[in-house]
Amino acid sequence: MIFSQDDATGQVTLSPEGPFVTGSYVTLKLTFTTGVDGLAEGARLRVGMPNTGWEPVVVPQLRYWDELVRGKDRKYAPFYAVNTTAEIVTQGDAVLHLETMERMLIPDEDPAEAYWRWWITATVEDGPLVGGDQIVLTYGDPRFVRRGVRVQTFPEEELTISVYVDPGDGNWVCPRGAPVELDVVSGAPARANVVVPSVITGPVPPVRIALTDACHCRPNDDPPRSLILRDERWRRVSNVQFSGLQPVKVELENSGAIFERVTLTDSRGEQIWGTSNPCIHSDEDNLQLFWGDLHAQSEYHVMHSQKKDARQPGWSKGISCGTPDDVYQYARDVSLLDFVSITDQGAITGVGWELLQQKAIEYYRPGEFVTFKSYEAGSPVGHRNVYFRDVAVEPPQDAGTFSYMPDFLYEYYRGRRDVMLIPHHVKTWTDWSLHDPDLEPLMEIYSCWGQSENPSMDRWDKGMTPGAGAWEALRRGYRLGMIASSDNHVGMPGRSYQHDRQAHTPFPGGLAAVWAPELTREALFDALKSRRCYGTTGARIILDFTINDQPMGSILQVNEEVSREIYAYIRGTDAIDRVEVVQNGKVVETGAPHHRDRQDVYHLQWRDTTALEANAYYYIRVIQTDGEMGWSSPVWVDRV
Repeated sequence: MIFSQDDATGQVTLSPEGPFVTGSYVTLKLTFTTGVDGLAEGARLRVGMPNTGWEPVVVPQLRYWDELVRGKDRKYAPFYAVNTTAEIVTQGDAVLHLETMERMLIPDEDPAEAYWRWWITATVEDGPLVGGDQIVLTYGDPRFVRRGVRVQTFPEEELTISVYVDPGDGNWVCPRGAPVELDVVSGAPARANVVVPSVITGPVPPVRIALTDACHCRPNDDPPRSLILRDERWRRVSNVQFSGLQPVKVELENSGAIFERVTLTDSRGEQIWGTSNPCIHSDEDNLQLFWGDLHAQSEYHVMHSQKKDARQPGWSKGISCGTPDDVYQYARDVSLLDFVSITDQGAITGVGWELLQQKAIEYYRPGEFVTFKSYEAGSPVGHRNVYFRDVAVEPPQDAGTFSYMPDFLYEYYRGRRDVMLIPHHVKTWTDWSLHDPDLEPLMEIYSCWGQSENPSMDRWDKGMTPGAGAWEALRRGYRLGMIASSDNHVGMPGRSYQHDRQAHTPFPGGLAAVWAPELTREALFDALKSRRCYGTTGARIILDFTINDQPMGSILQVNEEVSREIYAYIRGTDAIDRVEVVQNGKVVETGAPHHRDRQDVYHLQWRDTTALEANAYYYIRVIQTDGEMGWSSPVWVDRV
């Protein structure tokens, strides 16, 4: 195929031009007007629609095989869903045949546009088109989808719709007006993220509040003048004043009050803007519970996307969007996380590696906000994120000699106690014959891709690789703790929102919870290495778990006749449906709250007196009535 620019072929326009608000519903009309030479019968118009969060293109379904009918003899099945149509405005007899496929690299030659798109192909049949004839593609045709199609749920500038024309000679040309650019902007303030520390050991700290639009994005309009914070008894505890869109810290009017949750409402208490996570008050000043996202990408992710970055000639932005500043500021100021890590695929060999390290240093504030130096190492036998305990800036590695294969990484980092690898998407492609217990203390068992904890289809809609999955790693005797994160690709770590990146990532992102003595990089890294951590599907569920008074992540050695005293405390963000004790892949005990008024709190106490199995491990699985879940890291019990 030959690709070129040819204004004489025709012109393409988009209506409306935008900008479009995140999560809104629109109907887009893309009109191609032929040039003076028209188009021959058999000519093709091929349009690449954005695919990062936009609805899949669905065209009318044909009744018959292509080899049986053509042109006006084609018939369509009226009982299939449709959201995209094509019409022809012509002086002749030509008609269109419409097809769609989800593809990479077709027909783009420019790597800046070679990303996963829905490609619409309209083929001219039953005659040619003459100059001035038009092909009109309608994405979100209101005759079939009343509201139109949903815009992606995150802001992004200069998205492109690729347009190519094959006039009939097999050569693809780019018409005038292509590629078509459009902008997506965030909406007005519509909700709030309200956060309190999960564990309060001293005076009541300020409540942190960040406004977002309906899609959890940083809003772009004026905030409400005043809102009210109320406790669980709906008593006012503080007025909240906004002078802009930056997050606010609100001192409670009675700083000595004991509360478990607070809710932000309008002045009348009629509209709820947000409800905080639960908290517990403790007299013991030992471990704190910190929340973060250890798996987020910026624009330095290496997969090619729709837009070339002018700052680096010849270099394409990844399938992700958002600068490192965007990522850190969203995590700190909108998600209100305690810690975050940018894990761009291939960053250590990329042009942005030094900048990413410098930004990790710049945004680190001990006691307030923790950042990690990290990158993703994807390979055909598994994806792993690599984390460092320090952030000394080093130059990028040589892409010709550095490898992302696990065996190379194990050898490269052998003996490094300041390096940690965490496999993720372990249900999809992880080859567990490759594992280094010194470097890999954890695995990510939930993200926007779904759960990898067990082989069920709960929170999972994809294929599974035989021998992969968290359960297989534990069956092999690997001592791997569990976390969750988002794998966010839109510059918004901690944003638990469906279809965060593409249609094939339909689940809200998760969060990692870490029990640590203080909010510093070193303390969190050491706690993660010790497996004092757990994961949730995005809710800040408080989960404590011990066996014989030893915390999650521990390895116990007991005599065979010694019973296992299992204790778990769960404080949910909603009513708890059940709490399960999983032992060697099987649920061995289940409990649920009994008090009607306290369905969000559960204390599990259970004694296991059965014969101790070899390679025994136990962990807690929490399921709330709203579907949110949590998984503790295991405790392993070895026979002496």
